[in-house]
Amino acid sequence: KNKADYWQGTKSLRNFKKDIPIPLPVKCISKMKYDPEKKAYCFNMFAIPVKTYLGKDFTDKRLIIERLLRKEIKLCTSQIQLIDRKIYWLAVFEFEKEDHFLKPEIIAEASLSLEHPIVVKANNVRMNIGSKEEFLYRRLAIQASQKRIQAGVEFARSGNGAKRKQKALYKTDNLESRYVSHRLHLYSRKLIDFCIQQQAGTLILKNQEDKIRIAKEQEFVLRNWNYYELQTKIKYKAEKAGIELIIG
Repeated sequence: KNKADYWQGTKSLRNFKKDIPIPLPVKCISKMKYDPEKKAYCFNMFAIPVKTYLGKDFTDKRLIIERLLRKEIKLCTSQIQLIDRKIYWLAVFEFEKEDHFLKPEIIAEASLSLEHPIVVKANNVRMNIGSKEEFLYRRLAIQASQKRIQAGVEFARSGNGAKRKQKALYKTDNLESRYVSHRLHLYSRKLIDFCIQQQAGTLILKNQEDKIRIAKEQEFVLRNWNYYELQTKIKYKAEKAGIELIIG
């Protein structure tokens, strides 16, 4: 039925993995409020009462929900995802563009490289964001930590079978990929802050296809590195700041 779309690449094959995100329309969310007794934000999802857990919130999640309750921002069609018996709410919000008095004629040129994840230049000012050594050192430290934990598992106190003995090992699951995702968020944030500081209203990412090809060849250095994810984070933050993004 969709053979032509598959052949042209306009549609992908259907995915039925158990952890695939499930669409959550706005009309299925109601009665959102802050519960002082539970000390959490609660709402009804498909008429089922749920309580949110923000964890160690070092970001702006709590502030965003407070703005949503004050109707300063709008909630869009979101998703829920089931992972390890936990329900994750992948909320999507509609923000107004920030006004930083940017000048479209001022252009910032950024390139993604291996030595420095991002190199950006604007108004004759050059800035290197991150370094390969910093990224590689931390990644190797995470791998060494996982090996030490694996070696010590057999000496861990038992009592509840393999789950009890491997409890410390579960905590390091996907730790390396989570670290990479955090660094990409930090690098993209620094790039947009630089553009705002220089009042650059246009941001150009240069020679992306070549960098992606080189990254695939340097698998040892850039394992779990994702240039596409970095581009996505840059695009999201640029739109929010009112910066026009051009990918070359």
